[in-house]
Amino acid sequence: MKIRSRCFGVLIMSTVVNAALAGEKLQWTMSTPAPEPRSDYAAAVLDGRLIIAGGTFWTGSKGNWLQKQFSSSTDAFDPKTQMWEKLADLPVPLGLSSATVIDGKMFVAGGFTGTAVNRQVFVLEKRHGKYAWTVFGEFPFDRVYPRALGVGSSLYLVGGTTKFEPRDPTGTCCTSKTATRTLLALDTKHPEHGWRELAPFPGPDRFYFNAETDGHSVWMFGGIYQADPKDTIVAFKDVDRYDVEQGKWKQLQDLPDVSKEGNSPSPVFVGDGFVIVNDSQKVWKLDLSGRNYIDLSPLPEAAQVDRYVWIGKTIVGATGENFIQGPRRRSDWVFLGTFHAD
Repeated sequence: MKIRSRCFGVLIMSTVVNAALAGEKLQWTMSTPAPEPRSDYAAAVLDGRLIIAGGTFWTGSKGNWLQKQFSSSTDAFDPKTQMWEKLADLPVPLGLSSATVIDGKMFVAGGFTGTAVNRQVFVLEKRHGKYAWTVFGEFPFDRVYPRALGVGSSLYLVGGTTKFEPRDPTGTCCTSKTATRTLLALDTKHPEHGWRELAPFPGPDRFYFNAETDGHSVWMFGGIYQADPKDTIVAFKDVDRYDVEQGKWKQLQDLPDVSKEGNSPSPVFVGDGFVIVNDSQKVWKLDLSGRNYIDLSPLPEAAQVDRYVWIGKTIVGATGENFIQGPRRRSDWVFLGTFHAD
C-alpha cells in the first residue's frame, strides 16, 4: 500500500550520528526475485527462513488497475541458498494480517479475506517433515492491519482497524476511522485463559504503524490517520515501547524522518538495536545503549517493503511495492543487508 501524504506533523528533533562512530558498515545486495510479488502479507522467520503468507496484489496493468486481490500463497526464502520454496497455502486468502513466531510455530492473526474480517488464528509448523497450517483458535475481535509480536510464550496483538476501509470499490486502501489503540495478549501455552486487554498505546488513534520486539518489550514505530479520503493524512513520528514486566508504555525518541509517501518505516531488531528502513532508501540504526539514530548505508533501490527480518547475521526484506510503475505495482525485489567492520 502506498499513500500520498501532504502533512507530516511537527518534527521533534532526534540525535543522529554517523555510522562510523559505531564501527560498523551495512552493505546491501539484491537477491533472487520473489516468485509471487505481493504486499500486505504476514511474515516471520521460521527454521532460518523468511516465510511470507498471504498478501494482496492487483489485476490489470499500469493506468488500468482493476481490482485488489487477496492471496493464500505461502513462500519461504532461504538467505543461505538465496532460493525460494512454495509451501502449503493458507486455509483462506488473507491480507492485512500479521505474524510472529512462538516456540517454533508461526502464528498469523487478524486481516481480511477479501470478503470478511478474519477472526481465526492460524499456525504454520513442520509436521512429519512437511509444513502444514492448522487453526489455533479464534480471536475475539475484528482487527485489520494489526501487528503481532511474540514475547516468551505470549502472543501480543497491537492496534489495527475494526473494518477494512477501502476508498473505492476496487480496493484502494485505506481510511482509518475505525482505528484502535488496543494491546491484547494471549498465553499460547494456556489459551484457555483467553485474551487479556492491556494498557492501550499512547497518543492519538492510528493504523499502518510498524512494530517489533527486542525479546522483552513491544515497540511501535510511526503510523498514520485519515478518517475520510478528503482529509489530509496525518503521519506520526513517535516511537513507543511497552515494558512487558512493568505493564507500562513509554514514549522515546521520535523517528528522524518520515516517508514522503506517508508510509511508516520498517524496523528489524538486530541484537543491540533496531535497523529502520524508510521507503525513500534511507536507513538508520536505533542504538539502544545511547538511544541515538545512526545513519547507515541506504537501500540500493527505493521500495516499500512490508517487513524486514534478521536471519543469522543478515537482514532480509522481500517484495512489497517499488515505485518504478507507481502505486499498486507489486515488487519482486529481495534485499539482503549484512554488517561489516568499518
